[in-house]
Amino acid sequence: MTAPVLFVVPAFNRAAELPRTIGAIAAQDWPAEAISILLVDNGSTDGTEAVVASLAARLPVRLGYRRKAPEGPAAARNLGLAAAPADGFVAFVDSDVELDRGWTRATVAAMEADPRLAMVGGRVLFAHRPDVLNAYGGALSRLGLAWDLEEGAPAITAQAPRDVAWANASALLCRPWPLIEAGGFDAAFFYAYEEPDLALRLALAGHRCRVVPDATALHHVGASVGPSHPDIVFHAVKNRLRMGLKSFGARRLAWWLPAAMLHALADAALHPPRGARWRGLAWNLRHLPATLGLRRTAQALRRLPDEEAFRHVVPRWFPPTRLAGLRRRAVDGLARGAATDDRTA
Repeated sequence: MTAPVLFVVPAFNRAAELPRTIGAIAAQDWPAEAISILLVDNGSTDGTEAVVASLAARLPVRLGYRRKAPEGPAAARNLGLAAAPADGFVAFVDSDVELDRGWTRATVAAMEADPRLAMVGGRVLFAHRPDVLNAYGGALSRLGLAWDLEEGAPAITAQAPRDVAWANASALLCRPWPLIEAGGFDAAFFYAYEEPDLALRLALAGHRCRVVPDATALHHVGASVGPSHPDIVFHAVKNRLRMGLKSFGARRLAWWLPAAMLHALADAALHPPRGARWRGLAWNLRHLPATLGLRRTAQALRRLPDEEAFRHVVPRWFPPTRLAGLRRRAVDGLARGAATDDRTA
């Protein structure tokens, strides 16, 4: 029996790109009757609903539409997760991503071959430079800093499956029940760290994340990269601290929290936008009781000690390439420019 797959596509004012993203899902090498798509509209004002209605009338797969308040992709993905088939899988695909035709077959095959897997991703390539990797899994440092693995490397270097600390939800297949048991994505994470946060909680419960080279997706990101928006800096600071507070065991937390706070304070004092960084720290103080409640929930699911659950955390403290205030790292395939940061939309 072919497993049903629900594809969840969060979107905000991406009407022009939706035919490409949704069309690629409908064209997957997977039976049409086993594919359904849910477009979660974060309050678009560009005619997104009309575009989805037009696509639904002519595509061979079921295409649903849900409109919600603009709370970011994490909350939108949770809405889709709640509708996932109990006997199948849920896939999260961003509205600027185009799946290769064999993506579903490759990720489902990996998932069905290993019951320990909760999440499977693949090669994410720059659409304007498909010979260059945007990501092949995600890394997490001892300090809790996250980045896309292999960003800027030749695409041909991603040749073997491997377990990773996390994978980008721009193109990610998941087994629904472990995510539901873990509480799904943290809806307070408007943007940044929502994937590593969930992956850490899943790892505590003994679940794994893997990337496979036969699952390829094109990321239609702009060819130039500009400064990161202050709102995104705010979310990155607040989410990184909340992530560690929820997931790390007491022994790890004893050294990690002072180190993470020292880094955050130094960062806020030395690097603009300083106000956004201070706001991120203040947010964690205001929401500490709620975070500690989520910590109790995450630790109650623990099946593994930190050493085993977080074995894919890299031994270094900082990423090999710093962001230097940019929206993305300046790697081969991306040029420094004045491009705006569209992630606040």
